[in-house]
Amino acid sequence: MNLPVSRNPVTQTDAKLVARLKKLVGAPGVLTTPTQLRPYAYDQCWLSIAAAAAGKPLSRPDVVVRPESAKQVSGILELANHRTIPVTPWGGGSGVQGAANADRGGIVIDLRRMNRVRSIDRTSMTATVEAGTLGLDFEKRLNRRGLTFTHLPASIHVATIGGCLAARGSGVISTKYGKIEDHVLSLEAVLPTGEVINTMAVPRHAMGPELTQLFIGSEGTLGVITAARVKIRTQPEARLFRAFTFRRLADGLAAGREIMVTGLRPAAMRLYDRNSAAKVLAEAVKTAIKPQPTLLMTFEGDHPDLTRLEAGKAGKICRAVRGQDLGALPARQWWDNRYVFYYPPYHPKLPMIWGTVDVVMDYARAMGVYRAMCSALKPLAKKHGLVLTPHFSHWYEWGVMLYARCRVHHPPADYEKAVALHDLYFKTALDAALEAGAVLNDHHGVGVRCAPYMERQLGGSFEVLRRIKSALDPNNIMCPGKLALGQASTRRRKSGSARRRSAR
Repeated sequence: MNLPVSRNPVTQTDAKLVARLKKLVGAPGVLTTPTQLRPYAYDQCWLSIAAAAAGKPLSRPDVVVRPESAKQVSGILELANHRTIPVTPWGGGSGVQGAANADRGGIVIDLRRMNRVRSIDRTSMTATVEAGTLGLDFEKRLNRRGLTFTHLPASIHVATIGGCLAARGSGVISTKYGKIEDHVLSLEAVLPTGEVINTMAVPRHAMGPELTQLFIGSEGTLGVITAARVKIRTQPEARLFRAFTFRRLADGLAAGREIMVTGLRPAAMRLYDRNSAAKVLAEAVKTAIKPQPTLLMTFEGDHPDLTRLEAGKAGKICRAVRGQDLGALPARQWWDNRYVFYYPPYHPKLPMIWGTVDVVMDYARAMGVYRAMCSALKPLAKKHGLVLTPHFSHWYEWGVMLYARCRVHHPPADYEKAVALHDLYFKTALDAALEAGAVLNDHHGVGVRCAPYMERQLGGSFEVLRRIKSALDPNNIMCPGKLALGQASTRRRKSGSARRRSAR
């Protein structure tokens, strides 16, 4: 069951297509000149940035269209489907895995003109917001009414609501409030053939499978998310901070596990190993941090007495495993600076190589995954100067995410050699983590980096995903090749080869 490969008939001289698009969205909403297309040459994945700097951009859109409504998105997709033109949705371009790159050319749909908050329902505590709305703009609008979305990713200044949904993103306070999929009640989306659909108004109903979750994390391969009905809440009355150090990382992990499995819910909880405490955490706080495993916790809620009780119970758990209480200051300083280090002048830049390997696992495997990844990357650290700074974040009642930052400060000057080194450290880390029982990944999405691992990760269910893609997108126009979709699975290729040999 091979999906067709979209051809790319678009050129800048395709006046007929451009005229049709201008008729759909208006002339100002259609971009075709090199200057206009330049901002779409890369997202925030190192592979994208490095390729563009080398004059070999991964993203090569032929035309960018900026619709203002789901109806206009429908018209664009109907036209693209008829002509089998590749289509790539674009939000804020803040993804770090390369998903937003139009690597097959064609049409990029920039959704940022769809930035309205259609409704705020204080009785049900929900809001309906369009996909192109910037996360920070949405949060500020809610804050003026004493409300909050509680989805606060590090990319909140540039990421759109639709982008967070498409990549199944997470925020810094997900340990209490959940990831983006836990915030969403229903979706408005446009299918690749142009139909506009609305999923059930509330989740967890018993009217068949949950279709809302089908589109979350699909990275544009199944259609274009145009709006979402999401949960909101009042801003918390109280916020408290706690910090502890431990002699062993395993002790800090045990404390974090006990906090989660006993029903306590810090809004944020970060456990840094010795290396990341000294090299990353020390940058974020003004208080001196010793090179020891360090746990930072933020607690918040509508009832100050319950918030104090929760923080106190968590502190008792930490002290029970010989944690040393650092007080509130380090965690408070981290909170105040939680976004700073994702942006200039602190964010890494070329010629440096950088990237994050994020995997998630249950508690039984957590230390084993950490040790396996660190051990596997040790030779690269010695030979190439790779710096690994991992920490555990985004905790669940069953497990935890390992967020491992990797940097090479002095990589090869040659572009191809630099890419090869990037790919080597990424593959080394992922192979080690997966072999130790981790799941790839927690919230950064698949993009171009993780696509080769899709079938290995999903196993037999990968074929189910392929069939869904084929049914919804028969001409394979939506992000063709992304999520490793668009070709037969390894299992099907092998079985087909076996049948051919048998026939001979």
